[in-house]
Amino acid sequence: MIMVAKEIYIEPLTRIEGHLAIHAVGDLEKKRYVDAHSYAVMFRGFEIILKNREPADAIWITQRICGVCPTPHGLASVQCVDMTYNVSPPPFGVAIRDFIHISEQLYDAVLGCGILEGPDYSEPVVKELNPDWWDKAKDTKAENRDLHGYGTIADIMSALTPLKGTLWLRCLQLSKMGRKMASLFGGKHPHVNSFVPGGVAKTVTPSDLEMFSAMLSQHIAFTKEFVTAFDDLLNFVLEMGYEEAGKREANLISYGSYEDPYAYTGKYEDLSKWGEKRKVTPGVVIKGNLVTTDLSEINLGIREFIAHSYYEEWEQTRAHPLISDLSVWHPWNKETKPAPGKPRDWDGKYSWGTSPRWEDWKKRFDGKIHAVEAGPISRMWTTAKAQKVDESTGSSVKFTLPKATVAGFRVSDELTFEWKIPKAVNAVERIRARAYYHAYSAYVAYNLLLNALEMVKKGETKIWNEYKRPKEGIGVGLIEAMRGALGHWCIMKNGKIYRYQVITPSTWNESPRGIEGEPGPYEDAIIGTPITEQGEELDGIDVVRVVRSFDPCLACSIHVYNGRKKGPKKEISPYINL
Repeated sequence: MIMVAKEIYIEPLTRIEGHLAIHAVGDLEKKRYVDAHSYAVMFRGFEIILKNREPADAIWITQRICGVCPTPHGLASVQCVDMTYNVSPPPFGVAIRDFIHISEQLYDAVLGCGILEGPDYSEPVVKELNPDWWDKAKDTKAENRDLHGYGTIADIMSALTPLKGTLWLRCLQLSKMGRKMASLFGGKHPHVNSFVPGGVAKTVTPSDLEMFSAMLSQHIAFTKEFVTAFDDLLNFVLEMGYEEAGKREANLISYGSYEDPYAYTGKYEDLSKWGEKRKVTPGVVIKGNLVTTDLSEINLGIREFIAHSYYEEWEQTRAHPLISDLSVWHPWNKETKPAPGKPRDWDGKYSWGTSPRWEDWKKRFDGKIHAVEAGPISRMWTTAKAQKVDESTGSSVKFTLPKATVAGFRVSDELTFEWKIPKAVNAVERIRARAYYHAYSAYVAYNLLLNALEMVKKGETKIWNEYKRPKEGIGVGLIEAMRGALGHWCIMKNGKIYRYQVITPSTWNESPRGIEGEPGPYEDAIIGTPITEQGEELDGIDVVRVVRSFDPCLACSIHVYNGRKKGPKKEISPYINL
């Protein structure tokens, strides 16, 4: 049988960490995508810009990597600099950092689900490209309608219509509230300015905590509607046969997040200890098996390859005694050496993105190198499996949000949530995990607020510890951005940055082929995805849904190249592009 193939190019897909583009090949007979390439088409070179600067400068400069999720960069950088300078913040300072971080996660979760991914399942898109879904949705009652207020699945789809849908607009409102919460302790957002080595540069008053509490109440009230609405929508999408979309092996990585204020020290020798105390548990999952929760082990297993990336190889240099035995491919040993090449050379170099991988260097599972994906599904999975926090059952994360009576929201009573490890990692479950992560982040923030108030009562309100900067040092900051595992690595010589490296979540997920030719997570997830659109031409909505399920940050207009040379072009729904 001769394959009837159709190539599509979606370029650019987003504007985060360089412009992302996707090449996919669909088999029109089998109605599946059979090949894919993910490639970043812009180089910015922050790691080169940082050379020979004071390490603390990185806290502000690296936040400019992204305007959507700057705070995680600031947090990863300040933790990296804490370690480089050998300074430990006081517990209250750690708590304030957590508040800023959680605030951004609250804003970013509703932004991702409601504004960036939700429209792909909204009324205009589904009506045009999946009309059978729409017909069924109109007759399907929403199971949780008493909580979120939408009678049918079609009502939820209508509510996700950009610019006018009620759920879309409410997500916009709550994302704005999250940014206000981050600004309260961070000074402003984006690009907060209160992170400093040794703590925070913000004197916190009881009034600040009171204002934070009032804003947090809105997120607690909203998430009871938000999660249940997405649960109903996503369950329906699965029932329509979408379980194979974006499906890949459960190979996951999470650095963990949300510090225990009394556990964090910023010292390398304590990395495993404070990592284990995080409310989001670090971990690596290989083929569904949790192989480690040790943050030091996770760090030392990270590799960054460039076989299909526009960079030159670098020589291993012993920059610090701590890293003398590290792999040459570990970020502490890496030098960024750009080398532009021809575009779309699928057998050669075709992306400005690198190929991060994780090596099972302690041979806990198979001793091999794996392409792992980052994101909310990774951190919910590791937290559920590890049983390091009270909310973990071994197969789920179960927690109860308190009563919150807020005008304009439907549910005031307390409500118990349980995110369960799904049967498969796919496009639908990535979005579901992101919704549940909003609820879990609100829950963590509520309990942290109670702890912070106790600190105030005890007079434990010190926000910063004085330090003397050494001439040499080494540091790493490993935290979770909304899109997943974010790492910053620094080596300081003579008080200046000798080497600074960043691996973002999108770098993990959009990576090109690795050294053994294995696809990166986006590529892997597209391959095998069914073609569900029912139009005469292949517009690529299933590819868009799969890639956006990873939440590749700020969505931009999408351009699809379909090979037509002349004649009128078919208009793609503007809602696909929003």
